[in-house]
Amino acid sequence: MTRVSFSVPVEFEEIPLGADLDAAWAEVNRRLLRASTSFDVEQERLAELARTLHRVSCLLDEVGVVYAADCTHSFQGVPSTGSLAVAVVDFPYGRNPGIAVRGVVRGILESRGPEWTGSVIEAPCGPSAVFTGGQAYSVPLAFTPHSEPIDVLTAQFHAVVPVPAQAGVDGQRMCLLAFSTPNIDHWEKCYAPIMVSVLRSLRFSEEGQTDAGAKPALAG
Repeated sequence: MTRVSFSVPVEFEEIPLGADLDAAWAEVNRRLLRASTSFDVEQERLAELARTLHRVSCLLDEVGVVYAADCTHSFQGVPSTGSLAVAVVDFPYGRNPGIAVRGVVRGILESRGPEWTGSVIEAPCGPSAVFTGGQAYSVPLAFTPHSEPIDVLTAQFHAVVPVPAQAGVDGQRMCLLAFSTPNIDHWEKCYAPIMVSVLRSLRFSEEGQTDAGAKPALAG
């Protein structure tokens, strides 16, 4: 089993993975109480929030996500939010990870169009394909203020990193980082430096080894 370690700012709050409905209920109530003790939410809306979190949590777990988190804070006096997911998936990238990530860059840019940019960088953990662009999402009704559909444009950062063979992996894998924020104007000054720091801190090791100061996540 491979240990994936990285550093994230304290503003990021971990999202439970594979949570059952009871755990999702507890998480929703905990977050609402922390936000405001006087926050009044109808029980049916609470139930829908919990059901949605349960579905999302299970889906993230099923697709190989080993860490997920979101953040809500103030940036230059304006409320700002973002979400981060880290996944590890089986991917036979061949004998040369540098060639593999160059192929990933070419394929993803061709599929996503001119609004996206990408390149290969040499990160401490090895050659990595990084991408930035914009993507629109439909927010689930449970998470909208008036239970009405909302389409939100987000700024996106993705990184694809081959897991080194020396990390104790049986077979070849890729680590995927995905970050998004609806606060597009905050991307360059607030979130881009955070994602650079996350990528620079990314490490792979065998289970049982530790990396002080980093967030550990295990990938089977």
